[in-house]
Amino acid sequence: MRAWLAALLLAAAPLHAAPAASPVGPEPTLRVGFVPSAPPFVVRDPHGNLTGFSVALFDAIAARLKRSAVFTEAPLPALIEQLAAGKLDVLPGPIPATPDRAAELLFTEGYVWSEDQFATREGTKLAALADLRGKRLAVQTGSEYAEWADRNAARLGFTILAESTVPKVFDAVRLGGADATLTDSVALRGALTFAPKGGAQLAPALSLPETRTHMAMAVGVDEVDLRDEVEDALRCLKQNGTVARLSSIWLGATPGPEDLENLMTPGYGVPGLSGYDPKPRKVHCGQ
Repeated sequence: MRAWLAALLLAAAPLHAAPAASPVGPEPTLRVGFVPSAPPFVVRDPHGNLTGFSVALFDAIAARLKRSAVFTEAPLPALIEQLAAGKLDVLPGPIPATPDRAAELLFTEGYVWSEDQFATREGTKLAALADLRGKRLAVQTGSEYAEWADRNAARLGFTILAESTVPKVFDAVRLGGADATLTDSVALRGALTFAPKGGAQLAPALSLPETRTHMAMAVGVDEVDLRDEVEDALRCLKQNGTVARLSSIWLGATPGPEDLENLMTPGYGVPGLSGYDPKPRKVHCGQ
C-alpha cells in the first residue's frame, strides 16, 4: 500500500472503522455491496478492514438505523445482479444516478455531485473530444465510462485499454500505458488530492458538465420502504455535518452549502429520474 494512503487510513480509522454497528433488537442485517479498490470511496486499511468515504458513511447510516451490516465486494455489474436477485439490500456506491441506472436501481438522493471528466498524464493535451484521436483511453471494465468508450472509440479515433479497478486505470495513465482516462470528477479529485509523490502525475482535463448528476446509494427497484429509510438516515447525517466531515477527510475540500454533502433535495430519490417520489419528508433526527 502506498505510504500516503496508509498514513491517511491510520489517521482516519477512529472516525470510520469498517465494521458496522452490532445488531440491536430484532431488525435484520443489511447486506451491503461495494465495488472493491475504488479509493477514496472504498479502500482497505493497513489491517485489511474496509474503509473509505462510502464505507464510513454507510457505517454511520447503519448505526443510525440500529441495523448491522455485512459487506460484500464485487464489480458493479455483479452487485447489480445480486441486488436484483434479492441477495443484497443496499449499494452505497457512490453510483452515478443516470436514467439508464434508474431503470434497474432505486436511488436515494445523492451525497456528492459528480460529472464525467477526463484525466491525462502531465503534459498531454485533452481540451476537446477531438484531442482523443490517436490516444489510448483507459477505463474500468463494466463501468459507464467503458460503455461510453465502446460507443465513441470508432467515431473519435481512440483505442481502449480496459482495467479491472480505478487504481489500475489511474496507474496506467501515470505509468504511460495509456494517454488518458475517463472517470467521475469526484474519484479524480480524490486521486489528485492523495496522489503518490514522485514520478509522472495525473492532470485534470476536459470535463463534460452536461453529465453532472447525483452520486447516490441504491436499493432494488421495488424496495421503496428501504430506500426511504436509508435516505432519511442520510438526510440526518447531512443535517448534523457527518457527510460534509467525511467528504472533507476523503476528498480533500470542505463542501459548500450547495454541495450535495449539505444540500437536501425535495422528496425521495433523484428529481427527474425514474423512482423519484415527491412526497414530503417527515424525518426526525433526534439523537
